[in-house]
Amino acid sequence: MAKDEPRKGGRRDFLANLALGIAGLLSVGGFASRLFGFLYPVVPPEQLVEVPVATRNQIPPNGGMVVNLPTGHVAIVDAGGELRAFSAVCTHLGCIIKWQPAARSVWFCPCHKGTYDLDGHVVSGPPPRPLKRYEVAIREGKVYVKIPYRPPVLPA
Repeated sequence: MAKDEPRKGGRRDFLANLALGIAGLLSVGGFASRLFGFLYPVVPPEQLVEVPVATRNQIPPNGGMVVNLPTGHVAIVDAGGELRAFSAVCTHLGCIIKWQPAARSVWFCPCHKGTYDLDGHVVSGPPPRPLKRYEVAIREGKVYVKIPYRPPVLPA
């Protein structure tokens, strides 16, 4: 071997290649973990929570109302003395429905003119599905509704 030729495969080259290889593996691993976290997020399970929505006197006889809660919007209707509760979110594009007392006593979506009957079934318009129905309980003059709630995910 001549004096002017550089040595190939020395200890310094080996350590430099080793450091670059480890750094490359760590960066690919970090990227892969972020990618999988984005594609498959951690979602806590949905829980049924009973919340007070109104007093019995606030709901008009044979009428309905929409209650805005921190956990969601709830539509309550008095159908001949029986209280029924539904999600107040239209199944078409997510608008909040309104009670329409004059026109056949129906729920009405102002966005695209979809209507639902007293059972939450679609009467007309573009909504593809009926409204989701919730359980109702009356205790001591207060109306309680069991609605699904998903707690927020706190950042790690």
